[in-house]
Amino acid sequence: MEWLLYATGAYLILVVFSKLTAPKVESVSAKSLDALIADKSVKRQFVDVRTAGEFNGQKIKGFKNIPLDQLSKRMKEISPDQPVVLMCASGSRSMKAVKILYRNGYRQILNVKGGISAYH
Repeated sequence: MEWLLYATGAYLILVVFSKLTAPKVESVSAKSLDALIADKSVKRQFVDVRTAGEFNGQKIKGFKNIPLDQLSKRMKEISPDQPVVLMCASGSRSMKAVKILYRNGYRQILNVKGGISAYH
């Protein structure tokens, strides 16, 4: 029975730690994306983490395609000193990309909520 208390305590510590160290990411709605792209007062990097096939089928001008499975290898193509706007099909892969970038020191990250499927 004592082991159960230790296991529960360890689990609670893990949950609290993961919440405290989770990436702080802002979301931007797909509807406000056009305004963000048009705003040249801030130099932003727009990255679409869908596959090349998905990207070629439907893309938004200004976005660079770096598929999620290539992100770790191609991270040097994204400056950590400028805001990064991430997008995928629905928002789940871009949230995985947020975590990868955050672990590697990127702190200015925006995620397009709902992805390209929520755009227009």
